[in-house]
Amino acid sequence: MNNYKKWFYSLALTLFALLWLDFSTRAVFCAPSPAAEEIKITDMAGREAVLKKTADKVIAVNSASRFIAYLRAADKLCGIENIDKNYIKTRPYTIACEETFAGLGVIGEGGVNKPHDVEKIISLGPELIFEAFCDKDAAALLERQSGVKVISLGYGDKNWFDEKYFFDALTVAARAIGRETRAVELASYARTLGEDLKKRAGLIKKDARPRCYIGAVSFRGRQGIASTDSMYLPFTSAGAHNVVSGLSKNSHIFLDREKLLVYDPEYIFIDAAGLEMVREDYAANPKYFSRLSAVKNKKVYMCLPSVFYNLNVEVIYANSYFVGKIINPEAFKDIDPAVKAGEIFEKFCGERCYDVMNSEYRAFSRLEFTPGGVEIEKP
Repeated sequence: MNNYKKWFYSLALTLFALLWLDFSTRAVFCAPSPAAEEIKITDMAGREAVLKKTADKVIAVNSASRFIAYLRAADKLCGIENIDKNYIKTRPYTIACEETFAGLGVIGEGGVNKPHDVEKIISLGPELIFEAFCDKDAAALLERQSGVKVISLGYGDKNWFDEKYFFDALTVAARAIGRETRAVELASYARTLGEDLKKRAGLIKKDARPRCYIGAVSFRGRQGIASTDSMYLPFTSAGAHNVVSGLSKNSHIFLDREKLLVYDPEYIFIDAAGLEMVREDYAANPKYFSRLSAVKNKKVYMCLPSVFYNLNVEVIYANSYFVGKIINPEAFKDIDPAVKAGEIFEKFCGERCYDVMNSEYRAFSRLEFTPGGVEIEKP
């Protein structure tokens, strides 16, 4: 009898344990999971967006694909503007993403005042749309038309490039697509570049800074010698004195050509995108150019284009090292601008594509103004 009681007692304990284990398992695996935390974003146009999760399928318009490429998230794009599928050699990020972009459907030409195919956008089913003209009204209209949240990014609040503003915008994009670590990494690298340039530029005494001018800067298309930038970052970074820095609170300026003769900078840098227009200007009026000291003294140099469908941020940093090498060779004696550009492009875009881009422009060179026209020479 005692053995029977022991057996029954043992069986009861076993059954109780099994029932308790079953209950515990159900409690763990059947309990409702906590709701995912919403992502609240205020974009660069001051518009608020609440996302249920990070987006895996996006479209970027108005040059915003550049931000997505910098974040190494081109694989999240489900459509592309035609301007990013063509003119590949004009920008490092289009070179690096050429294969990815080639496989995407076109949702519009891309560019100022060029509408997008909203029906095509809807058909591609994006979870989110980015735009980078930072136009609050246009962003709201696109959101209403497509039924998809639109987040505005941007490059600066003075019509040109502002480092803090740009990296804040990059962080906004990163939060929306789950690339925060990459945004921090890139911002850290850019700070390293800035600190290095500042240290080198500091070797030039303030009252001895070379007087410089940047011409042929693109603005809604290619421009000639009078198109300039009062806040040209490569001059600030390399320790140059920008002769038009005090003319405007906005960055881009169409300068009166006669004023350039008055300022008569020691160095003139030409944005390579506008070279053909400079050549046309020179052919039409060579005497004008011959009056400039930089032309007479053979101190006219060509940079890579800072602008092609908005700002090529990585090119701005690369140009800074080239400008520094020209105006302050001792401080930049260990720098090969082409090699440094390759490094910068790789850090921003994932590919050392300086040679590919420069096959289009032949920049980081000196321009020779001859009776036969403007010739490209290596400095």
